[in-house]
Formats: sequence, structure tokens, C-alpha cells
Amino acid sequence: MAVSMKIPAQPGQDRQAEITGRDFNCHILVSPFNRRITVNRFNLTRPDGAAEMAQVLTEKARAQGLDKIWLKSSARWVSAFLDSSMKLEATIPGYYQGEDPTLVFARYLSASRQTPSNSSSIELAEKLISGLKTETSKRILPAGITLKWAQREHCADLARLFSRVFPTYPFPVDDPDYIEYTLDKGVCYISAWHNGELVAASSAETNWPQKNAEMTDFATLPRWRGHGLANCLLARMESRLQDEGYRCLYTIARSSSIGMNKVFAGAGYGFNGVLINNCNISGDFEDMNVWSKIL
Repeated sequence: MAVSMKIPAQPGQDRQAEITGRDFNCHILVSPFNRRITVNRFNLTRPDGAAEMAQVLTEKARAQGLDKIWLKSSARWVSAFLDSSMKLEATIPGYYQGEDPTLVFARYLSASRQTPSNSSSIELAEKLISGLKTETSKRILPAGITLKWAQREHCADLARLFSRVFPTYPFPVDDPDYIEYTLDKGVCYISAWHNGELVAASSAETNWPQKNAEMTDFATLPRWRGHGLANCLLARMESRLQDEGYRCLYTIARSSSIGMNKVFAGAGYGFNGVLINNCNISGDFEDMNVWSKIL
């Protein structure tokens, strides 16, 4: 999830910054925990601004011990970023209002960071897609399960669930205050309950101006895995977003999680690429698979 709290930064905390150069300006998120810089938005006055921005961010990253820079760009600047030695890792069709794609670029500043954590990511995705004719996604709620849209009173339960499922996570989802902050910023959480216990949840980080949403934060207690809860959560969230007019849905799923990749492949999402060692999740840096579909 790319939401970040605007609070005074402490050493080691994610922090935001605005950077202006001769031919560019950008808003970035600096994440020591993920050892990366995320460019949340940028403007170039001419193509040469891409190389200038990449160089400035590279210097900033190296000075702080970070070894990845990544960003999303419209197709307008594809040649400019390729010429600035950034790698095109994924493309999300329809990202801009269901019409135009966004392209995901990255620059790596160490050999270890650019070495895939899962060399079979693409092979796995292709197998899942090719097997769709014989696969049926399980979307029937198990007996005794109730789905609820999360409210403020659920923040502590959500934080507890995420902390139990993920040893580490790219953002502080184990903090109830962070969950509450994201709710205030328009993030939607759908949750699954059994006998008063929260057993699974997921969220959608919405971008209404561009009519897209990132489907993220899927977490299920171990004893409830294999019951199709992720499919049910995804289906309910998709229905809501479609009713509200969103056009493009996408996710960045752990390449090591066969189950979650299978959920999105089975729900009709297309495979769009792999983000190498993109974030610190479940105790280590992992490759992330990009999936998307247009409603």
C-alpha cells in the first residue's frame, strides 16, 4: 500500500520529500525499512528531465543506504526513462481512467537488490493462466462467515490480524493509528468474521481521479486458509468499486504466494510483470507480481 502518514519523521521511519531540479520536480517517499525511494508523482519539463531526476534520486538513495528507486509513468516518457538507464518492469493497462496504461520503471543500486528472489515468477504466472480453463474460483462464503466493511472500531482488530499474518510488512499495518489514518484517506477495508473473531481482511487503495484501485493487504489466519476467503473478499470489493465507477483494478502480489497469484488469475486478472525485490515483506525482500484487469 502506498499510503504514508504525514507525521514528523524519526530516524528509520518512512518520510516524504519534494525535490525540484532544472527540468523536473517530484514527490517521493523515502523508506529505510524497504531500502527504496518511491516516486509518488513527478513532472518533467522535457525528456532530459528523466535522466536528471534519476541521477538526483540515485545520489540521494546512495547517501542513505537505499538500493532501489521505482516509479509509475505514462507512456509519454517511456523512451526518456529507458534512455536514463531505468528498467521497465511492468505495465498496467487502463491505469489512467481505464484507457491508457502506466509503466513501472526501476533502478537498482546493488547487485543483490536486482537479483530475483524467485526465478520462477513468470513461469508460475503462465501456468496459472494456462490452467484457468479447468480452474473454478471458490467464491462461496463458508458457513458462519460474515463480511463487513471496516470502520474505526475495527482498527485494532485489523492491526492485530496483520501482525499475526506478516512477520514484516512494507507499511505499518500493525499499528491501529495507521489503519485509522488510511481509512480517513479513503482506503476501503473488507473483513471476514467468524463468531466475533476477525479471520481475514483485504483493502483497496483508491485513486478516484484516475479511476483505478490497488487491491492489497490480503491476510487470512492460517487455520482459515484454503476456504476461499480471499476470493470472497476480492469479489465483494470488486463489486463495490465497479458500482462506484472505478475502471482499472490491479494488485502487486508476492511471487512466492501461489495462493494469492491463483486468486487473481482465477478472477480474470492479466499478468503484467515482476517487480524485483520490491519490498520487505514476511521477513525478507521479495519479488512482486503485477496483475490487473479493466472493469
